[in-house]
Amino acid sequence: MKKLDTYLSLCSEVYDLSKPTPPENEYAFYRGYVENAKGPVLEPMCGTGRFLLPLIEEGFDVQGFDASEHMLNTLDSKVKAKKLNPTVWKGFVEELKRPEKYNLIFIPAGSFCLIIEPDAIKLALKTFYDHLSNDGVLLFEGETIKSVPQLGVWRGSIWNKSDGNKIILSTLASYKNNVCNTLCKYELADNNSILHTEIEEIKVRIYAPNELIEILKSCGFKHIRLIKAFDSDAMPDENDESIVYECRK
Repeated sequence: MKKLDTYLSLCSEVYDLSKPTPPENEYAFYRGYVENAKGPVLEPMCGTGRFLLPLIEEGFDVQGFDASEHMLNTLDSKVKAKKLNPTVWKGFVEELKRPEKYNLIFIPAGSFCLIIEPDAIKLALKTFYDHLSNDGVLLFEGETIKSVPQLGVWRGSIWNKSDGNKIILSTLASYKNNVCNTLCKYELADNNSILHTEIEEIKVRIYAPNELIEILKSCGFKHIRLIKAFDSDAMPDENDESIVYECRK
């Protein structure tokens, strides 16, 4: 059985501390597509629900799933606090098997690029294709070479928890074969003591636009539009760290 070895407890806490709400421009961008969908919407890799839950609160019909139990636990805490009852489940993208056909499938924040193996990428895209309605849209961000951080340099940040403890995050990035590999060391600290340590390797596939277009076409998508993040009226340029791909059958 497939098991996720990233986005563990401390990573999920830092994710929610650093990204409690979606950036306004990103939320407005995706919200526009959700509103135009006029039907069921799916957010794979929904994480702690920072896009999903505000959309549900607005009354949109959005479902979501994620492979990280820790991220979903955080989402569940928010759901209970907000007294919501969303359709959310645990699962990997390539295991998606739902009876619904969705008018929109969207993956914000570059999460799609966490799928790095070529076979898994094609399987994921084909799975999305099969779950779209005939007029449905697949919308996601692809990371470019401009998103790769400075290599071989340790970086650090400190995040304060509500209980007074801190999470110290140290990261080191490397790059090989179009994959950016970031070693992440999370340390839960109480005053001068380290209570718990978690080490993860976050791998992100970096795409050239033409490469991803060819993969999308091989999975059945015929109408692919590249959009500057997050401006529906603009084309991306060579300095963009990410590109939004709008894909239709």
